[in-house]
Amino acid sequence: MREFLAVIISFLSIPFLNKKKVPIGLAICICAVLMATLGGLGLLDFKEVFIATFFDIAKIQRYIVVVEIGILGVLLRKYKIIDDVIKYLLEVVKSRRVVLMFIPALVGLLSVPGGAIISAPFIDKLGDESNLSNNQKAIINLIYRHIAMHILPYTTGFLVVTSLVPQISVYKLIGLNSIFVILYLAIGYFLYLRKVQNDRTSSAGPILPSLFNLLIYTSPVYLAVLLNIFFQIPFYIGMIANLLVIYLLQPTKGFLMDIVRAFNIRILLAFIGVYLIQGVIGKMESITTLLTLIFNNSQAIMFGIIITSFFFGMTTGFQPTALGVVLPILITLPISASRLLFYCHFTFVWSFMGYFFSPLHLCQLFTCEYLKISTIDLYKDYWKFFLCLVAVLIINYFVLGLWLK
Repeated sequence: MREFLAVIISFLSIPFLNKKKVPIGLAICICAVLMATLGGLGLLDFKEVFIATFFDIAKIQRYIVVVEIGILGVLLRKYKIIDDVIKYLLEVVKSRRVVLMFIPALVGLLSVPGGAIISAPFIDKLGDESNLSNNQKAIINLIYRHIAMHILPYTTGFLVVTSLVPQISVYKLIGLNSIFVILYLAIGYFLYLRKVQNDRTSSAGPILPSLFNLLIYTSPVYLAVLLNIFFQIPFYIGMIANLLVIYLLQPTKGFLMDIVRAFNIRILLAFIGVYLIQGVIGKMESITTLLTLIFNNSQAIMFGIIITSFFFGMTTGFQPTALGVVLPILITLPISASRLLFYCHFTFVWSFMGYFFSPLHLCQLFTCEYLKISTIDLYKDYWKFFLCLVAVLIINYFVLGLWLK
């Protein structure tokens, strides 16, 4: 009972700290320490968690990737490369509906917390031209901002998966996620984008040069993925190539200093905090025993995955926290590789559901603040999208369950 109360009280501290303007990364680390203290973790146990968090080579490599991603996002904004991408996109694409999807999706490639604030001004302007309400603009921005986290292999969620479940192919997981993403996009389009008026843009001129420039200016995002797919170059090395491309696009004498200034400790702390929480919970025998008992029951395992993943995603506003709790237990189960992939996929999407609809979701907070709408008003329009996604996940469960046995 003490351990369960420790977990509940610790996670409730995150929204409290958030209201006190404590950065989410630091709040998650404080949550981990509070959980260990209230849960009665001994010094030896906490020392083991500390060593596993800070001295594991695989985790250190992923910390490097997280730092590189943060730097990449800052430099793309500082050198206005994202502005160039949007400019060439508007010259290539002639449909406002498509542009409204693409702009937040492109910004989503930056993988920075609260990144929806970058695309919000563009969606606001295009939405006004298309007679959309602020609620509709906010939801469109949020929906399409989060495509990349399901399919880009060096997003934080995938880094946690590859660390905790290395036997699962990240590209197979992306394949399963893609099914969800296609339906996710279709629902978003049907509910919100089909209402767009004045669909055709006024852009003119040759498409091929703009398309070529679009590929060039988006290369700092996808180059590391190509290097990994074709040459198996690890992401912590491939991301250096991404940064090099930025320098080639915008050569400047102060580039190295800009990299130093772009270092974001908050993103790194959030990632470290996830591993600390995962390690602390792993030391709590009653919780791991209960979750293992539930997950070992074939009739209850999916229910357990849904509730646990959604709960931790919702309460923390950070998807990797839920992954860090559920995945270590899944890998202990006596199941086939295909079944493990199946359960990892549903852990991924249900933790996303909790995170996406969480009141602590930074993208949601920033978008609502920019468009001057309340969270309550946003949820009044959100419920249809939520119910449609739940229906999709139920159907996916039965369809994929027949295939991945």
